[in-house]
Amino acid sequence: MKLWKKGLLFASAGLLAAGMLSGCGGTKPAASSAPAASAQKANVLKVATNATYVPFEFKTKDGKDYTGYEIDVVRAVAKEMGKEVEFRNIAFDGLIPSLQSKEVDMSASGMTATKERAQKILFAAPFYQTKLAVVTTADSNIHSVQDMLDGQEIAVQVGTTAAYYAQDKGMKTRNFDHSSDIVLELKAGGAKAGILDKPAADYFVATDGKDKFRVVDVPDSKIQYFAFGFNKENKKLQAEVNKAIADLKQKGTLNELHEKWFKTPVPDMPSTAEEALGIK
Repeated sequence: MKLWKKGLLFASAGLLAAGMLSGCGGTKPAASSAPAASAQKANVLKVATNATYVPFEFKTKDGKDYTGYEIDVVRAVAKEMGKEVEFRNIAFDGLIPSLQSKEVDMSASGMTATKERAQKILFAAPFYQTKLAVVTTADSNIHSVQDMLDGQEIAVQVGTTAAYYAQDKGMKTRNFDHSSDIVLELKAGGAKAGILDKPAADYFVATDGKDKFRVVDVPDSKIQYFAFGFNKENKKLQAEVNKAIADLKQKGTLNELHEKWFKTPVPDMPSTAEEALGIK
């Protein structure tokens, strides 16, 4: 009986000692996966796009991936920064709100850098130079902007510089969420003309709209620049992307991508959005 009690006493002491050792760090706790998850998250660039804007951003034929000039530039910039890209397809007029709410890190959707938008978000260095153009049917009576002021409906995309231009001119507009909807409307005969950025207009008339549509110049359309957008507070990411774009220019990568999509060399452009817009 005494031997049994003594054994029990030693066993209890042993358990107590083990507990004390454990409490003092004798047994290492399981490693947390939080730092790894945080690092992985930091290595992903969340990019909002409106993938309906040929040839800048649109879905592949099978609908499983994104393609286009701007998509290629985004991927090249991310690679230069050592990051992965996660695209989120949203409506064009939701791009700035998504940046302001910090749901995404960057926007890439054929957005023209303007002083008005620069009050709400930051812009990266321009990656594309553009201006506006009109697309109309080959046999239409529209040969100038003046011919579009007679009250007939002109198709435009909501929230774009084309929409603002038409509004300033007093045009009667038909508003669409996506630039691809403008093209569909023109093909269906629902609108006599639509205002697009010139590269998109040229691309459509040279491909799907060949011999059926033509481009009308907009002489008073100023040269504008496409640029990626960021939250107003995210100057760090803006600087990192600006550096990546500068490096891509120096290496010739940006020119290669421009040649791939537009068959022309990339023009000289301002090194910052602030320079392009004339703001500090």
